[in-house]
Amino acid sequence: MTTKMVCIRISEEEKSQLQKYGKISETLRDAMKLYLNKKKSDELLRKLADLQDKNPISTAPEEIVKLIREDRSR
Repeated sequence: MTTKMVCIRISEEEKSQLQKYGKISETLRDAMKLYLNKKKSDELLRKLADLQDKNPISTAPEEIVKLIREDRSR
C-alpha cells in the first residue's frame, strides 16, 4: 500500500487541542478512519433501510419473540 500526503490548515487552538491526544499526524489519521467508517456505516444502513422498504417483514413482533423463545428453549 502506498501512502499519500495530505496537507490541511488548522488554527493554533486546534493544533494545541490535537497535541493533547498525541502526535498530530496519528490523531488526524485516526480521526479520518473513524470518519470513513461512519460514512460506510451510514451507507450500509441506508441500503438496509431501502431493502427493508422493498421487502417488508410480514411477521408480527409477537411472532418473532415467540420464535426466539422457542429457539432458546431447545
